[in-house]
Amino acid sequence: MRHAATLPLARRALLPLVAGLAAVPGALRAQPAYPDHSIRMIVPYSPGGGTDNLGRLAARALGDQLGQPMVVENRGGAGGNIGTQVVALAPADGYNLLFTGNGIAISNVLFRNPGFDWRADFVHIARFASTPMLLVVNPAVPARNLAEFIALVRANPGKYNHGTPGAGTSQHLAAALFDDMAGTQIVHVPYRGTAPSVTGLLTGEVEVMFASVSAVESLIREGKIRPLANTAAHRARAWPELPSISEALPGYAAELWYTMAAPARTPAPIVARLEEAARKVMEDRTFQSVLMERGFDPDYLGSAALTQALEEDNRRWAPLLPRLGITAD
Repeated sequence: MRHAATLPLARRALLPLVAGLAAVPGALRAQPAYPDHSIRMIVPYSPGGGTDNLGRLAARALGDQLGQPMVVENRGGAGGNIGTQVVALAPADGYNLLFTGNGIAISNVLFRNPGFDWRADFVHIARFASTPMLLVVNPAVPARNLAEFIALVRANPGKYNHGTPGAGTSQHLAAALFDDMAGTQIVHVPYRGTAPSVTGLLTGEVEVMFASVSAVESLIREGKIRPLANTAAHRARAWPELPSISEALPGYAAELWYTMAAPARTPAPIVARLEEAARKVMEDRTFQSVLMERGFDPDYLGSAALTQALEEDNRRWAPLLPRLGITAD
């Protein structure tokens, strides 16, 4: 074996580098390509609601794009705060994601201490869809249309109850805005999730709901509940026969968004990979058709545009909540 001093100069110059690599094995080895195992996606609400339904559709499609399964885990409670905090505190490695909605953007107004900061603790990756909610009633309610309903609840303050998945949820905000603009007093009954609130509507425990389309669509088609209007600023593509509430109350609008986020310190290349996968999923016409069949409007936004949209939603609702008397504490 030749002594180091007899080696060519260029080869002698490499010896310290080789020795350093030997001393710290694996220090400069290439990291595994992301993702190399399954990804956890937390839905911070109970099973059966719109966020859960779309989250599961998105998880399957994203898993196909990424080449690894996405496992949906429901962590409901506290208006979505419990599951959201779990992701905020999780390792920022791309294997812990949150599937949620625009309600996250007003968590700092609704709660004194939600357990997370929606700006500082998350990077918001993509919006998949938006949808109006539907104003629906138990068939025992005598109103057959929106005008009759407004007249009925105005004439009977405090008589009728509306159920929501929890205080401070988008459904609660939609109902409170309706009360404020219509001059009505419908009593709020918060449940622990969408499915229990729908059960309450079916049994007559509550008479009214502002519900996600996916949560009540089949019940409407079966004639078990009656739709009266949608909460968007215009008539919904999937429900053209239903008026928007804004036709009776100009300026009224309350929509649901469905979005994906990750812990804030998730590496930029991983965020970019997830954003790219979401974009490809949303460009697929078959996936778009599935969303529309389930009552969702495909409505993709990438990370930068989504973050800006959430800021705008915060600026819209934050001043209203104190005036409407809405808190979740």
